[in-house]
Amino acid sequence: MTRPDSPDLQALEEASRALRGLLGVVIAVERKFGRQLSPLALLRQIMEDPEWEWLRPLYQLIADVDHALHEGDLPESEIAAIGAHAVALLSGVGAPVEQAFLDRYRALLQTDPEVAISHSTALRALRKLPPEADSEAARLHARHQWAMRCRHRRQGQQNT
Repeated sequence: MTRPDSPDLQALEEASRALRGLLGVVIAVERKFGRQLSPLALLRQIMEDPEWEWLRPLYQLIADVDHALHEGDLPESEIAAIGAHAVALLSGVGAPVEQAFLDRYRALLQTDPEVAISHSTALRALRKLPPEADSEAARLHARHQWAMRCRHRRQGQQNT
């Protein structure tokens, strides 16, 4: 387990900030062409409107990471799994591929320099996380542990 002041947790906090920055830029770019809403109305739209569903994998990842950071005491293997998951989401390399997200995200990435800069910043922060284990069994176990942590948190939210 990692200590609260560990470099791995600090790197994960930095990665989370970079992902939140990327999300903010993506939302700002998408809003340029829509009607202007209050922050609360925008949040509701992002969470409930099917037109924004494509963005769900990114904001769900950020919520999961921030919740895990709040809990603290993450094993290095799970921090590595988080990094691998985030890189796979942003690049489309690895499993699972979120095709709806990738289609829209890649279009923004190719057409908007702010998105490209934020993307690069996020990837740079994610590269500071520990690498996944060389052993496929260890990688799969860490990814499973991370997925179960996220599922447990989401089920807890649904039950309240």
